[in-house]
Amino acid sequence: ADPLFRKGAMLSLANVIEGCVDYTRAGTSEIIAIICAGLGDSDARVRSASCVALATVSNELSEEVGEHHEELVPLIFNILNDSNMTIVKYAMTALDVIIEGMGDSVVRYLRDLMLRMVVVLETGTDDLKPLALSVIGSVAHSSGQAFGPYFDEVIARIKHAMALTGDDDVMALRGVATDTAATVAEAAGKEAFAPHLEETMKLALQGMELESPNLRECGYCYFGVMSRVFGSDFTPFLSHIAPQLLQTLRIDESSAFGLEADEEPDMDDEDGQGQLGMSTAVADEKEVAIDAAGELFASTTSGFLPYVEDIAKELVALLDHYSDSVRKSAVGSLFTFIRTFGKIANAEKWQAGVPLKVAVDDNTMAMIKLVLPALLKMWEDEDDKMVVAQICTELRSAMSEVGPAVTIEYAEQISVRLLEIFEKKALCQTIDDDFDDEGGDELDEEDLTEYDSMLICAAADCVAEFADVFGEAFTPIMDTFLPHIAGYAKPTFAVSERAMAVGCLAEIAKNMGPAITKYAETLFPIFMAGLRDEHAEVASNGAFAVGVLIEAATIDATPYFGEVLKALYPLVKRSDNTNNARDNAAGCVARLILENADAVPLADVLPAWIEALPIRNDHMEDLPVYDAICHLLKNKRAEIEQFLPSLMPVLKQAMESTDTLFSDESRQYLGSL
Repeated sequence: ADPLFRKGAMLSLANVIEGCVDYTRAGTSEIIAIICAGLGDSDARVRSASCVALATVSNELSEEVGEHHEELVPLIFNILNDSNMTIVKYAMTALDVIIEGMGDSVVRYLRDLMLRMVVVLETGTDDLKPLALSVIGSVAHSSGQAFGPYFDEVIARIKHAMALTGDDDVMALRGVATDTAATVAEAAGKEAFAPHLEETMKLALQGMELESPNLRECGYCYFGVMSRVFGSDFTPFLSHIAPQLLQTLRIDESSAFGLEADEEPDMDDEDGQGQLGMSTAVADEKEVAIDAAGELFASTTSGFLPYVEDIAKELVALLDHYSDSVRKSAVGSLFTFIRTFGKIANAEKWQAGVPLKVAVDDNTMAMIKLVLPALLKMWEDEDDKMVVAQICTELRSAMSEVGPAVTIEYAEQISVRLLEIFEKKALCQTIDDDFDDEGGDELDEEDLTEYDSMLICAAADCVAEFADVFGEAFTPIMDTFLPHIAGYAKPTFAVSERAMAVGCLAEIAKNMGPAITKYAETLFPIFMAGLRDEHAEVASNGAFAVGVLIEAATIDATPYFGEVLKALYPLVKRSDNTNNARDNAAGCVARLILENADAVPLADVLPAWIEALPIRNDHMEDLPVYDAICHLLKNKRAEIEQFLPSLMPVLKQAMESTDTLFSDESRQYLGSL
């Protein structure tokens, strides 16, 4: 066959995989077999295209591809010996990506990898050296402590590269070296990297002074990681970094477009591409600087306090920036500021309910009052789905950590915005139609669907967190949202939307506790339909939902146990644990046992249930499972005696695993057996 056909097939695979990841996940082995054949092809063009395909597939299915390292790594090593540097470049890019999914399996290749990368750093071309450093960073990250013997040699080469000056290729190498220094520091740890902190910080700060936007971005990323590694010990460097942050955040971009300060750029102006490129570089720098500001405060806490007020004001102003990436980062860092103030206060844990039962400190409340009004103003006019999704995600996280104080004064406004999302009436959901009507750029339909799904899921998580922090006071909010969320559980909606609806309502039921009883008759049939859904994603959420509803509601659910157990059986007997379906089914059975063991036909249920244990992934289900086992051992010993030979190995494995979660009572009881 014509090798160009094989090359075209590989490049086609690289293109199509991005749009159908979930559909191809189950066929990863077959895809890897095809790529392996291409990597060993006699034609250099096919080998090159196969490296591109491997890198793309690895980006989308990192862990799945990493499991095939025994087939892939030798083929990549073979290509690295090629005299064609273009193919070598593609091979190194692919190698860098697959290493990230290999985990500690990379250790078996560590010596060979490091020897090859050091040779490239010494003798390779300028365009290969940054790739070699990037591979070294990935190796350090994946290999952990096993990287120790190579640390001294690597850090010396990194510091040399961080001091280089010259043309664009040299500056690119310096930037990658700065990134790799951060990765290696995180892998090696605080103690090992401490002797090199001062020198590498000096080099990174010097890089910030050069006329290179890329180096400034790399510098900010480096500062963020270093603060994470060194914590409060990084505080002495903040006096050098904070002025750089403020300088970047305050850059006036209007001059790049030839505009007045209060004018916004026309992003559709084809005649201003040079200006647009300049401004985009500034926006990219601002985005990274904003992320670094959040990381620095979260890591150094009180050490960053002298700079918080000025930086927070700049972040609020950037909520109105033309770049959606900048706005998104500003949202993230401002909520990080709120959470960090809460952490610094180290106050009593919040309690659910309205009005507040536990007051927050003055600094946290001041930050909430600075951020929330500005954020709500921005939210109303926000036209980007992913920015709105970020708002929902950050709100949920802040409520989870700081409690109802975050939203207590703004619940009504937030509810309006969230309701718009479920009704698909938010500006960011309607603006795409407006663009199409006006003949503007048309977004891919699959992208629109994916973004819509992500947005609605983020809104659903936010609503569920409201239930957690508001407690019984959530009831009027529940009355508003229940019909809208429940509507997404109908069979006519997409799998992801059905899963979202059932999962969201399940979390609400768990968080509301006994107050969910009012809605039990409405929710039970929705949850049972989810449990019986043919798709594991929905059925898994249905199993969890039925269990937590029976656990939380103050009504006798025993008449429905038979129906529930019958629906759970196919999930408990699954040979795989896709979407944690088996774990959630096992957790649901446990909740039935805890609710009323007398209503559970133990002789019929226990064999399949025990076979599904221990919990594999969703370890929150450990809690009801081992509580249920303890309950049976204490109260139904005679009935379960025949199952002890199969149960005891499960308990032994669970007790030996550091991942297993137990209630204090269950841990103590099982430990005494």
